[in-house]
Amino acid sequence: MYDNIVLIGFMGCGKTSVGKILARQINKKFMDIDNLIEKEQNSSVSDIFENKGEEYFRGLEQKCINELTQKTGQVISTGGGLPIYSSISEKSLVIYVETEFDVILNRLSVKERDKRPLFYDEPSARALFNKRIHIYKEQSNFSIDATQSIQTYIHVLVDYILDQRVL
Repeated sequence: MYDNIVLIGFMGCGKTSVGKILARQINKKFMDIDNLIEKEQNSSVSDIFENKGEEYFRGLEQKCINELTQKTGQVISTGGGLPIYSSISEKSLVIYVETEFDVILNRLSVKERDKRPLFYDEPSARALFNKRIHIYKEQSNFSIDATQSIQTYIHVLVDYILDQRVL
């Protein structure tokens, strides 16, 4: 039995969108790590990266995931780098929200891409995506194809969660 469900994947893959819907479907609390950090720091992720650096931000992520996983019954959406730089409690069901880079690129407006500090240019973001894929797969208990309709992959997730008797 797992205490929480943690969604991982590259920035823009839909972790927050699917997390909110999934939490509603299974009647659990939804937590978004980037949003929690922004509220605590009273600053955007981009501003934190720019003013205090990536290392400082990664420390905030680790602190946040540690605090969240002390509680139970949550669906937690992570930033794209959290599983790369931080550890996630083994008591958490880790789900990789998997999609192709070009799908992410088409989903995100230029304005949305500009808000993401590591998406400053397409070639760099693509290289980062390719570098991270295997880590997401290694750290997850389950992968879901996020190129399906959201209703379809929420249905698949709920079925998996019920089958595994999660939470």
